[in-house]
Amino acid sequence: MKISVGGMIASGKSTLVKRLGDALDLPVMEEFEKDDEVFNTLLKWLYEQKSNVEMLLQIYFIHNHWLNQQKYNGNFIVDRDLVEHWLFAQHNLKSMPTIMNMYNGVFHSYMNQIIKPSIYLILDVDWKNFEDRVMTRGRKQEIDNFEKNKPYFSSLLQDYVTKIAAQCSIYDIPYVIINTSGKTEDQVFEEALAAIKKTQKVASYELNDLV
Repeated sequence: MKISVGGMIASGKSTLVKRLGDALDLPVMEEFEKDDEVFNTLLKWLYEQKSNVEMLLQIYFIHNHWLNQQKYNGNFIVDRDLVEHWLFAQHNLKSMPTIMNMYNGVFHSYMNQIIKPSIYLILDVDWKNFEDRVMTRGRKQEIDNFEKNKPYFSSLLQDYVTKIAAQCSIYDIPYVIINTSGKTEDQVFEEALAAIKKTQKVASYELNDLV
């Protein structure tokens, strides 16, 4: 069983992934290694709005994800699956339609080569909670460049849940939306765990029905 957890920046995604991994005793496939110099540099350049970095960043995202997934099999949890990088690309490459078309082809090719999630937990968050969490978690590159990136963050947040859910439907990925605004980490964890257990029961029922 592959469990994927996604959501807007600062929605509580990585915290939930860690708790689920511990509770279910499953390995966690991180979005990126914390010491990934290429990722950290490209993300910094994106937030600083340096030119000509968007396509390189988006291709690095999906290729790195595909490479990392080769290390996992059986049951595991993924911190932000490949489908979400498509949404980031829609926003980062929207002023370059030709490049966006090229990216869509590359993305679709990679999507056909990954293990599809048994369930995708999509975390939703409102603007106030998003802004509070960005400031609270204290990532320098986000805070230092927050004001100049407000329009980007706002449009991304507006699209996040609906467009990720739409992509899940296109690729036949079961998903559950969990609103994290105003909820404790424990409440979000319990909702996520209940959704996973329900998926496990359905999968077990369907398997028994085939025997």
